[in-house]
Amino acid sequence: MIPDDIAAPFSLDAAPVRGRIVRLGAGALDPILRRHDYPRPVAMLLGEALALAALVGSLLKVEGRLVVQAHGEGPVSLLVAEHAAGGLRGYARLADGAADRLVRANRIPPAELLGTGSLLLTLDQGPAKAPYQGVVELEGGTLAQCAETYFRISEQTDTRIRLAVGEVLTRDAPSLWRGGGMLMQRVASDPARGDTSEDWSRASILFNTLTDEELIDPSLGVDRLVYRLFHEEGARMGDAIALADRCTCNEERLTALMRTFGPDEVADLIEPDGFLHARCQFCARFYLIPPERVTQASEITSNFE
Repeated sequence: MIPDDIAAPFSLDAAPVRGRIVRLGAGALDPILRRHDYPRPVAMLLGEALALAALVGSLLKVEGRLVVQAHGEGPVSLLVAEHAAGGLRGYARLADGAADRLVRANRIPPAELLGTGSLLLTLDQGPAKAPYQGVVELEGGTLAQCAETYFRISEQTDTRIRLAVGEVLTRDAPSLWRGGGMLMQRVASDPARGDTSEDWSRASILFNTLTDEELIDPSLGVDRLVYRLFHEEGARMGDAIALADRCTCNEERLTALMRTFGPDEVADLIEPDGFLHARCQFCARFYLIPPERVTQASEITSNFE
């Protein structure tokens, strides 16, 4: 059985389908969601966004950082999930008082949590290349439906997506956040394949039988799940890649950002202990940065005379 915290490709011999399946657990999802103690509906939506980032990021044939971002004017003003080389990180920003209003809620549709807003998918290949970005309105009862609309409009590719997040409760251990996702895309017709619409329709009917419970079931490996769904279509699994909770923040990057501030701004940020304080909103790591690393000591001194 293929373990948790992976993304794996699959294809079907008898249908024009390529896809990805993702399973997230103790190593790649639970620590991200526990770190900020989000209300349950926010944790579930962020977990789905992380699964989506892993699905789309592992599908790409180029290296880079895949960012799933949604923003609006609702209780959750910003949602960000990133995938880069198997590393995942995510963050949700709540409006004032939103945590108290959501404390007893369960699943809430994205448009209700985020309000009127947009879903953006961005591929960042570094400073040498301009980022590629697609955007779609937050329409649909689930994040998966919003993402399907994105692929239909921006990529003009028939795509089916299913995302699931939940807590697994055990008698003798703390609950564990688990997530899963499956993405299935239609391979375009060509002279060799002929018309693929009927085969795609058959595969889509099978895809529709996929349940949330199957996507997060710790006793059901992703290889067994793909076979359960598509064994009559000749399912083939490819090599899985490992996924992990891995933030890309570091002191050098934060210092470089602070160097863009003016001397007066830097001086105003110095705390009574003599350091600049910074906390990563993703991993909550706390940094103490000496001011002299950001600007010349003489410039800072002159602002206090």
